Amino acid sequence: MHGKSAVETAAVYGSDWEVELDIVIGNGARCVNKANKMNHFARYCVINDLYERAFQIKKSRQWVKGKLADTFRPTGPWLVTKDEIADPQDLMT
Repeated sequence: MHGKSAVETAAVYGSDWEVELDIVIGNGARCVNKANKMNHFARYCVINDLYERAFQIKKSRQWVKGKLADTFRPTGPWLVTKDEIADPQDLMT
C-alpha cells in the first residue's frame, strides 16, 4: 500500500482521516493487565485511519462500517521496535 492512493468507492460521500500510532502484537495475549501490556508489544507503525463519515453518522450510526472500504487503512511503510521509542505517549520530543 505504501506509495499508493486510497481508493474511494462509489458509495463514499464524506471521507475523513486521522493519523495514528499503531502497535504490532508480538506475543499472544489474553486478559493482559496494565502492568504487563508493554511486554506484548513488538513494534510500532504509523497508520492513516480513513473512514466514511456518511456511513458512521447518517446511515448506520456504527463507526466500524465507515472503516471497512478496501484500502482505507494504509499502514507503514516502516515498523519500529519498542527500544526506538522511549515514550509512545510523547512522540513530539
